Amino acid sequence: MFKKTNSLLEQLNLFQKEELFYFDDLFKESTDFLNSRAKQSLIDLSPTAFFCIKGEPLILFFENYKDSDKQEEIEIQIWNFNQSPIVFINDGKQWIIKNGFKLLNSRTGLDVIKNNNLKDFDYFEIITGKTWDKFQKQFKQENRVDYFLLNNISEFRKKLILDYNLNSKIANSLIGRSIFIRYLIDREINLDKYKIKNQNDFHNILAEKEDCYKLFTEILEDFGDNLFPLKYKIDEEIISENEFVTNEHLSILIALLKGGKLLKDSTILSLFNLYDFSIIPIEFISNIYERFIGAENQAVKGAYYTPLFLVDYIEKETVKHFFNSNNETFNCKVLDPACGSGVFLVETLRLIINQYKKINPSYKDSEDNYTKYKIDLINLLTTNIFGIDKDENAISVAIFSLYITLLDNLVPKSISDFKLPALVNKNFFVADFFDLNHDFNIKLQKHSFEFILGNPPWKTKHAKEKQLFEKYVENRKRIEGSNLEIDNREIAEAFLVRVSDFNFNEAALIVVSKILYKVSRKNKKGIFRNYLLNNFSLRKVIELSSVRHQIFNQSSDSAIAPATIIFYKKQSDESLLRENIIKHISLKPNIFFEVFKLIIIEKYDIKEITQGFLIDEDWIWKVLVYGNILDYQFIKRFKSTKSIFDYINNEKNFLFGKGIIVNGGDENKILDHKKIDHSIISKQKGLRPFNIEYSANFLENLEYVHRPRKLSLFKAPVLLVGKGITSEFRAKAAISSIDVIYTDAITGIKPLNDYAKNIIYTLESLFNSDFFSYFLLQTNSSIGIEREQSHDKDDKFSIPLIIDENGILKTYSEELKLLFSQRNARDFSDYESQDLDIQILQVEKQINSFLNKLYNISPSEKALISYANNVTIPLLKGSIENKRKIIGKIKYKEHFLENYADIFNDHFSKRFKSDGNYFETEILWSEFTILMKFKIIPNPSTSFNAIQWSKNDNNELLIFLTKLGFEKLSENLYLQKDIKGFEDDFFYIAKPNQYKSWHTALAYLDLAEFIEAFFKLDNGEYI
Repeated sequence: MFKKTNSLLEQLNLFQKEELFYFDDLFKESTDFLNSRAKQSLIDLSPTAFFCIKGEPLILFFENYKDSDKQEEIEIQIWNFNQSPIVFINDGKQWIIKNGFKLLNSRTGLDVIKNNNLKDFDYFEIITGKTWDKFQKQFKQENRVDYFLLNNISEFRKKLILDYNLNSKIANSLIGRSIFIRYLIDREINLDKYKIKNQNDFHNILAEKEDCYKLFTEILEDFGDNLFPLKYKIDEEIISENEFVTNEHLSILIALLKGGKLLKDSTILSLFNLYDFSIIPIEFISNIYERFIGAENQAVKGAYYTPLFLVDYIEKETVKHFFNSNNETFNCKVLDPACGSGVFLVETLRLIINQYKKINPSYKDSEDNYTKYKIDLINLLTTNIFGIDKDENAISVAIFSLYITLLDNLVPKSISDFKLPALVNKNFFVADFFDLNHDFNIKLQKHSFEFILGNPPWKTKHAKEKQLFEKYVENRKRIEGSNLEIDNREIAEAFLVRVSDFNFNEAALIVVSKILYKVSRKNKKGIFRNYLLNNFSLRKVIELSSVRHQIFNQSSDSAIAPATIIFYKKQSDESLLRENIIKHISLKPNIFFEVFKLIIIEKYDIKEITQGFLIDEDWIWKVLVYGNILDYQFIKRFKSTKSIFDYINNEKNFLFGKGIIVNGGDENKILDHKKIDHSIISKQKGLRPFNIEYSANFLENLEYVHRPRKLSLFKAPVLLVGKGITSEFRAKAAISSIDVIYTDAITGIKPLNDYAKNIIYTLESLFNSDFFSYFLLQTNSSIGIEREQSHDKDDKFSIPLIIDENGILKTYSEELKLLFSQRNARDFSDYESQDLDIQILQVEKQINSFLNKLYNISPSEKALISYANNVTIPLLKGSIENKRKIIGKIKYKEHFLENYADIFNDHFSKRFKSDGNYFETEILWSEFTILMKFKIIPNPSTSFNAIQWSKNDNNELLIFLTKLGFEKLSENLYLQKDIKGFEDDFFYIAKPNQYKSWHTALAYLDLAEFIEAFFKLDNGEYI
């Protein structure tokens, strides 16, 4: 059976892999990781086999499609499915590799994947991400069904709202009702009652307004009047929709539904004739509406759409986990206090229904059973699903989405007589969550929710008058007598505490990341964090700021990108709070996330910390994002060291401040400032590390400025520090040996005596060093979280300062200035300029080396600095070439791997030599996998540096690891990046063949794990 498919799978190294499934598996528990809609869609598509990564069916295989019409239909369904980018189709003669995300220009099927080689789809290429990196551009979002659907609906709404001045709520209702009817048609529901057999019949009814609204009325009567009602409130007035809609409006709707160009001058084609709403997940529709609602409300309410992959992750962590632990119950009450279009509630209901079916497998065995099932379906919704939102549009879409979810779980013939339940003011409330006088407070406080889930608004800019959430916080603070304060009018903080007024077991909210890291400008550092940690028990924190540009890349406001998911519950017992262990996960960029938004969590991104540590040492929050226990120890070592600010804030030694502000309300004369000949070229662009380019004083044609500053701030020598940072996270800092004018984009540090003059040379080198980049990454409240900017006092100037008393850094500085002056004098790049660049790099390396000695940096701390500068920062801000190098392959016998092994050899050779034994490392290298075996041997190693090398076939290494008993080998090795273990005569570690996995900083971390394991072994506790 399936000889062609199995032969291909063997060629691709996919045969018998744990991630491979066949069509028959869709009817087994082994594929229960798929949500019900995805599983049903795969059953309808009927692939011969499919390959999954992290539960996503990324590759489909179809054998022997001889019916070309059937093939075209299935290919369009695959595009609607929108989960499988690679599709192998055998046409009876050969295998064709198609792009499941892209239709042909003719819209008659899927496009082929161009420039492919069968080896590109080998198992190791797929699981390590090489395949997705190579074909990433062919899988771009602009080809996918949800992108077209978003643009089609957007253009339709834009036409009606802008050109015809139709209210957005009417436009939303029109398209919402139409999609519902299209869903019924695509599900092949019997619609004879409405004289609809196909799409054309529906279009014909829409052509006449009277017939159209007769149909809409009948649909609402039969299915439920909460489904985009025909009468609703606009601007506090109840209107009848049909009084505002004309045949012209309906003709545009028909054009949308028929497909083709919606507008004569449009460049976007409507593909509604190709959409299959029996396959397209309803979350796409609700998510699209959430984007519209969000775009309209961002300025007013701070509402933003919720990416579906975040919804899936939170649901797996909460509702799905609950059912896995409570397999005899199917009820799970969930409240979303800012539900938007209901994306969390839709997936919750889907999981509840799935659980019901598992517990009641005979629900469709008889007519009586199925009748009961239909009643139970309604009860599952009305008993478990609750939502609040200020936007009535959002509530309408949420209810619509839940209705579709109910119908998804009914066979077509049973839908026509199915009455949908009324939910408004029972389960859903149009209200402000902070309105304590609204009816929902009494109604919802009667319930005990298993979970409160949501993505509350992120907003700090509100009307001047006090908002409801601010009044709520003030009232709560007064009643509690607590220190509760909301910083910077951040409404998300208020949501985090408001949920505790209701009964629930756990809450999971997506909030803006800066809540956990921001530094208050009011000397109340971490006051909200302190309240949160002393009143709530945090189970897990998922930090997404490192991938912020990929998560909210379709938001209309890129500045709000950073997100954090907090899983927490109420807790008043202080000892339990302090002892509570928080799992902190900081997601990092990878190709699977970039292309498919698959959440891949690597082992080193997971940390566990007791809540008491965070209460006592608030600064640890940022270290958790990009660091680990070794970074914590490194930074803590300098906590008692005086900072830069401690030194420069001494008025006897220094004057410091920002430069001139030109524009503003004040007019201050600048006669003395104009006497200075020079300023920084292009205001700040002329300031670079150790290097300043000057221009004529930009004040020469001005008479007044807003803020002139003290003249002495511009007198040489003065250390200039830019507001921004470089792409390497260094400060732009250089000493000016001549008087110079600069703007407030630069801070000047002016020494007032010889002692201070010596210090500014240490500062100049420190600001431009690897050590500074490392500290900024680990401690700065904004860098790597929100914007790549650095405040002076709380960030740049908080770095520990140890002074070079011997003037060595001054010598390096003067040498660099000479080299830069020679380099700047050359108009174009030639051999001599390249030689100057090399000399500059050499001096900068000498500076970094000297600072390491000055700060007494240990070998392990040097490795941490190196990892930050050569791995973390380039992955965040580096070029594509640099990023590929970091995740690129290590060559056979490359010294890089020996550096890693040396750290183990150095430690264990000393330990075992005292017992009369010796230590040796064997490096088993393959193209995709590297295994290191650490061996205790009776005689000295005969290998150089006690390191043996062997080149291996990758499959052989996997077979070896499989024999050691690992489950989910591929996920642990290639996605989580780490496998460790013990055998009788050796212990070992295996990782993917990529540079970042074998950096020496990780060697120290891995070594610490093995040392801990050895202690457990000695106590007989190691498993």
